[in-house]
Amino acid sequence: MRVPAKKESIDPTVAYLHSHGIRVQPSKLDEMVREAVGRLHRSLFREDPRQDLTAAEAAALERGGFVLEPTDLGAEDPLVQTAAELAALLQESLSTTEAAGRLGVDPSRIRQRLTSAPPSLYGIRLESGWVVPAFQLEGGKVLPGIADVVARLDSELHPVAVYRWFHLANPDLVVERKGKEPRTLSPRDWLRLGLAVEPVAELAEQL
Repeated sequence: MRVPAKKESIDPTVAYLHSHGIRVQPSKLDEMVREAVGRLHRSLFREDPRQDLTAAEAAALERGGFVLEPTDLGAEDPLVQTAAELAALLQESLSTTEAAGRLGVDPSRIRQRLTSAPPSLYGIRLESGWVVPAFQLEGGKVLPGIADVVARLDSELHPVAVYRWFHLANPDLVVERKGKEPRTLSPRDWLRLGLAVEPVAELAEQL
């Protein structure tokens, strides 16, 4: 009697990632998560806020109804969400070689743009080297005006803050449409449509 071959077991994490279009091995994702957590400010991890308070201040806060004990917020914890967003951002980012291939230039040109003062391409420096968030590219080109915008960004901004800013609709970026309601655009969409760069650059400087 022929025994049917055993089906190869698929790691549930791999299956979940693939179902969401994320082609990355869990080991690589673990590396990205470690990088994401490492970038969170250690001051955010205070187990006991009393370390920053006098005994009198802590007592006054507790009398006022404040809970000073550590609270497990689970998936709703902003730190967890930020780490997850950064891990996803890193997964979608390109190595300098990949970015160079997309743009048809030498990798040294990408590194030059990332490290110039000011930079003309936004990058995230990892232990393994630079990565370039792919949202700056459209097809085989960089977004129009991206160099002017990136040059105005504060280098201390967290990558997730930069990503969100580029993708969220901004009330200062409104396009009038004949016979229709005005449309509010994100900085990325504004640049993608080839509209004036300066309004976006000014907003970048204010972040």
